[in-house]
Amino acid sequence: MKKILLLVLPLLAADSFGEQKEERDKLEIRDLGLRLLRVKAGETKIGNDDVADIVKPYLGVRKVKISKDFFIGETEVTQFAWSAIMKKNPSAFKGPKLPVEQVTWKEAVHFCVRLTDRERQAGRIPQGMVYRLPSEAEWEYATQAGSNDLFFFGSKPAPIKDYAWFNQNSESRTHPVGLKKGNPWGIKDVYGNVREWCLDGYSPRPKGPLTDPLFGFSNPDKVNRGGSYDSCAECCKTFNRTNYGPGYQSSDLGLRIVLGSPLAGRSP
Repeated sequence: MKKILLLVLPLLAADSFGEQKEERDKLEIRDLGLRLLRVKAGETKIGNDDVADIVKPYLGVRKVKISKDFFIGETEVTQFAWSAIMKKNPSAFKGPKLPVEQVTWKEAVHFCVRLTDRERQAGRIPQGMVYRLPSEAEWEYATQAGSNDLFFFGSKPAPIKDYAWFNQNSESRTHPVGLKKGNPWGIKDVYGNVREWCLDGYSPRPKGPLTDPLFGFSNPDKVNRGGSYDSCAECCKTFNRTNYGPGYQSSDLGLRIVLGSPLAGRSP
């Protein structure tokens, strides 16, 4: 059986979660090829007010506080990692380094639960943390990386070709994760390649300042973010939301994972 190593930078012993002496910047589960980057707690604005009034409850600007640090996948989950945990590969475009796709929201949640159980049994998860899908607020906060523009690289879509596989350069298919440039925090493929499931249901967002929000969790229509290989550049704007039922599958829909605290006591 392969030995599984957890790497953290700055360098720490693999079993030192209970004796944290330094702040970790990244972690990696080598046998799955999964790398997650640390995102520090902070405040941001999500959404955009330059939209029609009828959709402002869904897309309008909200001030958000992320109260705890979390780790987010440097890339989308690959078919290699998915197959190792789930023992199957539903993807239309096959390849170990390609993002897994054609997974439902429920399957994405189940993947996170299985990964949590495996890593917890091995003693590699800090107390009180789980692997799960990101909330929309976490996803947007991590994607923007401190920017207030429509994209993390600015308000004009032209540079997206350097950061994403979208409808003008993808040849109508997915590509291996991590080939394009990352955002200022090192997170890659946040636009294009495959859209990414989030924990939230599609619903209006409460007004006023929000802390660690999880929107419409009971709504069966679940949100995905980021655009895909068949999305136009404008469609990949950070604030855009799309939604499908929890049983929906598509060759342009996958996931990115988070290691963080459960949200509102309801996230797996």
